[in-house]
Amino acid sequence: MSPRTASAPIGERAAALAAGDARALASALAVAPADPAGVHEARKSVRRLRSLLALGRRALGREAVDAIDHDLRTLARALSALRDGQVVQETARHLAEETTDADERAAWEALLPRLAERQRHRLAGALRDDPGFVRRQALAHRQAERLQQLPWHRLRRDDLRQALARSQRRQARAQAEAIRSGRVDDLHEWRRRSRRLRMQLTALRKLHVRPPADGPPAPGLRQVSRLVDQLGVLQDLALLAQALEALETARPPTRAAVSGRLRTSSPIQPLA
Repeated sequence: MSPRTASAPIGERAAALAAGDARALASALAVAPADPAGVHEARKSVRRLRSLLALGRRALGREAVDAIDHDLRTLARALSALRDGQVVQETARHLAEETTDADERAAWEALLPRLAERQRHRLAGALRDDPGFVRRQALAHRQAERLQQLPWHRLRRDDLRQALARSQRRQARAQAEAIRSGRVDDLHEWRRRSRRLRMQLTALRKLHVRPPADGPPAPGLRQVSRLVDQLGVLQDLALLAQALEALETARPPTRAAVSGRLRTSSPIQPLA
């Protein structure tokens, strides 16, 4: 953020931040058909936009914000299968590289081409439905226009601080429920709420807005990032386990490796 932008009213700064993420989304979608990183970057851009909109929802107008959020969520879901396939391949490659067991390595090396082939079919199907992701890019550009039309001038620092406090409470509830139940769906919700909190803390830092001084102190960005990463490892392993279940001929050493890693992953460090 330039010095000029940093000295602008908070709403103007937030609008500039949203516009930058909207441009990043369109750019990522343009390269996604040829570069797997494009899918990942597009989904991150969507999450940043949705997190920022959630911070300003009350001031910007719930109906208008919810309409944009709905379309952004739909776009992210359309990319989720592609991203999950990428995660499965990356996690499998990582396990193959770090194992010292010859039988396990051989099993992974036999499996990796099959995972790559599944991903190629998945991408081909997505491109048949939307050649070059042109339709997705058009949707991203429409959302950029709608974002510009929001009444950003209404946004105040206290709006952001109050929304952050609500996000903290939601994260705390999701964390407590996940720890209590241990259910996969609850763990996923814990990670989702924690990831949104991390993005909102990052947005406030970019906007030069400090968290509220009253009420429970906001967790540190580093602490939240560590938690999100720890939960992400578990989710990546769970996705790989699901993929191995779908491949009926997946070799036992690979399944045993994933199960063992799930049991021995680093302990999760919840937010205080």
